[in-house]
Amino acid sequence: MKPHELLSRYDSGERDFCQVDLKSANLIGANLTGIELSWANLNQALLSRAILNRSTLSRANLSGADLRGADLRGADLSGSDLIGTDLSAANLSLAELIGADLSTANLTKTILIGSDLMGSDLSAANLHGADLRGSDLQGANLSNANLSESHLYEADLSEANLMGTILIKVFYNEATKFPQGFDPDEAGAYLISPHASLPGIDLSQSHLPGVNLYEANLSGINLSQADLSWANLSGADLRGANLSEANLSGTNLQGANLSGANLTGVKHLSQANLSGANLNTAIMLDGVIQN
Repeated sequence: MKPHELLSRYDSGERDFCQVDLKSANLIGANLTGIELSWANLNQALLSRAILNRSTLSRANLSGADLRGADLRGADLSGSDLIGTDLSAANLSLAELIGADLSTANLTKTILIGSDLMGSDLSAANLHGADLRGSDLQGANLSNANLSESHLYEADLSEANLMGTILIKVFYNEATKFPQGFDPDEAGAYLISPHASLPGIDLSQSHLPGVNLYEANLSGINLSQADLSWANLSGADLRGANLSEANLSGTNLQGANLSGANLTGVKHLSQANLSGANLNTAIMLDGVIQN
């Protein structure tokens, strides 16, 4: 089927396109909300920025397809072939990906909040900076995958294969589940929770809005250009921390120890809660709190 025929029939109200052959089709930016494409051949199709939320793509062949920035919220991709597919910056929140083959796929900065990836194959996939909060990765194959700087808050990785998985600067919390006997800290992951101990580590440019680091030990930490908007850093030890050019909009720093901290170029510092904070010898542009 030609792309223009599919779009014409979709605009006429048709939604069921099971087993359709759209290999290498150009559907960039197309609005295909709620479409039925089970078992469809979309091998190497161009679907960047396409709107496919609540669509059904189970058992579809999407290998090598370009889905950069696509909207796949709530989509059913269970059992689909996504080998080598580019899903970077796509939104797959609450998507069904049970048993999907995502080996070697590009999922850089992909949003996978609450997605079901149980039993999926993510071997050698690039998940750098992906948002996997609340996702189900039970029994998933993550061998040799790159999860660096991804967010795994409340994610379930029990019985997942983490052999050779890169977990450097991965963020997790106390609700994250790892395979029995696996030590995420040894793998380079960081526990983000109240009373956490993260002194001297480099988290520059990290995306950490809304995190809870109440009374955490963050002395000497590098948070330059990090997004800490609406984070809870009350009572935290931030002595000598580098917060230059960080986003502190709405950040709770009540009672935090910021003595000797570098706050030059900080964004929206005046919108942070600094009541009771220790700013003794803190470095600020011209000695003034900047907004």
